[in-house]
Amino acid sequence: MEKDINIEEFETMKKQLEVLKDKLDKETIINEQLMRKAMKEKVSKLHKDAIIICCVALFGIPYCTWAFSFMHLSVLFMVMTDIFLAVAIIYSYITHKGLKANDLLDGNLIEVSHKIIKMRRLESLWLRFSIPFITIWFAWFIYEVVKQSGDEAISMAIGGVVGGIIGGTIGVSKYRKSRKKTNEILLQIEELTSK
Repeated sequence: MEKDINIEEFETMKKQLEVLKDKLDKETIINEQLMRKAMKEKVSKLHKDAIIICCVALFGIPYCTWAFSFMHLSVLFMVMTDIFLAVAIIYSYITHKGLKANDLLDGNLIEVSHKIIKMRRLESLWLRFSIPFITIWFAWFIYEVVKQSGDEAISMAIGGVVGGIIGGTIGVSKYRKSRKKTNEILLQIEELTSK
């Protein structure tokens, strides 16, 4: 009789264990879905930031052409500025084109992590090109402005310096935020794939 009770208790415990295991599996699936959704939102935010930067650069092409011609800066300077902004738009598109936010919901996370790493590498390469270019461009801008005489030239140079500082600060901030988001996504992918 004692064996019958033990067998019944064992069967009851076995059923409870199966119910608990099912609940745990469902919770793991829900947790994974929530993490994928959070990663998707971060990638979407990265894409939105890139689109905003592209729109600003796209607006900057005609605006800089107009403003620099109004300021009587050289045509070569205007053309180089427009080319740089166009290259920035194209490079931003290339950097983000392979990564789709929806891939995080149902795609292969290993492939997504490779795309994010590629995006980070391309962003770093862009900095290696753009920072020296902008430094030279800025010195050229100051030269173009200073070679004009008058109080307006000094005001334009000061405005350029202030604008450069503000633009540099915004750029560094955006870059750091982008790095932080991609780092968080990669850590979440690693956590999900290591299970």
